[in-house]
Amino acid sequence: MQELQVRRMSIEELKKRMKLEKPFILADARDIDSYDSSHIPGAIPIPVDEVDQLAEGYDRDMDIITYCSSYECTASTAAAKAFLKKGFRNVWDYKGGLQEWQEQGNPLESNK
Repeated sequence: MQELQVRRMSIEELKKRMKLEKPFILADARDIDSYDSSHIPGAIPIPVDEVDQLAEGYDRDMDIITYCSSYECTASTAAAKAFLKKGFRNVWDYKGGLQEWQEQGNPLESNK
């Protein structure tokens, strides 16, 4: 079976995408506690181990952008591959994650 190729998204591309009117899903692939502590505005928690279950309610044509903690974190790539396996076609992985987002002075949200 062929390895699923995940497209990467830069922070600049993510910021441009966030300004468009077209809806998309920004999926935080970290665990719920990490999401609650801080996350990128507009993100929803879809932990990597719950993608199969939580992806069921979404349109397969919807743009999906995954992220996790940093470049070293593998959860966002694993989540992106899980979305691809579920039949989603428009999937990207923002590899810089929360660390790059915060280091560049962008806002964060918290549920605590």
